[in-house]
Amino acid sequence: MWFRRLLACLLVWVAALGLPSTGGAQSDGASSLVDGAATLGDTLTEVQTGIYVLRLTNVSPRDGSFDADFWIWFRWQGAGVRPDQTFELANGVISNRSDTDVLNDNGYNYAAVRVQGTIYHDFDVRKFPLDDHLLSIEIEDAELEASHLIYMPDAGTELDPKVDVAGWQVVLGRPATDIHAYPTNYGYQSSGETEAKYSRFSVPISLERTSVAPLFKLFWISLLSVVLGLLAFKVKSDDLDARFGMGVGSIFAASANAFVISDSLPETTNITLAEQINLIAVGAIFLTVFISIWSLRLRYAGRDEASVSLDNWSLVVVAVAYLALNALVMLLNLA
Repeated sequence: MWFRRLLACLLVWVAALGLPSTGGAQSDGASSLVDGAATLGDTLTEVQTGIYVLRLTNVSPRDGSFDADFWIWFRWQGAGVRPDQTFELANGVISNRSDTDVLNDNGYNYAAVRVQGTIYHDFDVRKFPLDDHLLSIEIEDAELEASHLIYMPDAGTELDPKVDVAGWQVVLGRPATDIHAYPTNYGYQSSGETEAKYSRFSVPISLERTSVAPLFKLFWISLLSVVLGLLAFKVKSDDLDARFGMGVGSIFAASANAFVISDSLPETTNITLAEQINLIAVGAIFLTVFISIWSLRLRYAGRDEASVSLDNWSLVVVAVAYLALNALVMLLNLA
């Protein structure tokens, strides 16, 4: 009996020696934090935050998203929080992030993280393909509400000079912070609150069209179709194959261009600038076909001179009306 008791005591003693000390582990994990630094209050921590944007890729109005690669850093006082580990993309998802070490920066905790993620954005495509956009990278803490942690913009937020998005000029805006309220307590009834408020750090990034080249690239086929439809007026109206073949072929070309436009756009109930311009082209070509039928009937009636006069005047009137309508649409949309 005494042998069993002695053996049990030895086993307990060996197990106690093998177990790690909880207090010691916490002390080691927080040894790099500035324990003696003061905070704004007993429970509130101010975190100075900045971003350096390395890349913006896969900017897709159709998918409503873009990919961002950036460094983000945090400077704060106190050992009670780790904002470098608890932050998240409020308007996207993080696909990859680097490990962090906390450094002592003149009495402040400092940590920098490299982040790659996908950010979702509701692109306004009403002026496509001459559309400008204001994107944003928005950061929130996933654990602490605004009563415990607030972000403040830190000096140094910049855009890498090599950042390039085809078709747009990229301009970094001024970072800002605000309090974002969610109208729910997430089911935590003991809080006594009906909403949750979190500090949000936002960096605006504007995309500005620099030329009308996207407009030309998208509509040169439609323009060519309208020109062919107008040139049909120079063919005798009773030459059915040439006269009507040019008009009908032009309509099919302009209609095919409509599918190319829709493939570049998200689902929307708005008629975009691109669709308006293409509709004008289809309407102009359809009008040339209708006038060709009228001119043909004049020839069948033996009024050849009236038919030729109709064709000549129609060429000028339809061309001027086509250009004027395009100018009006551009003016209304881009004003």
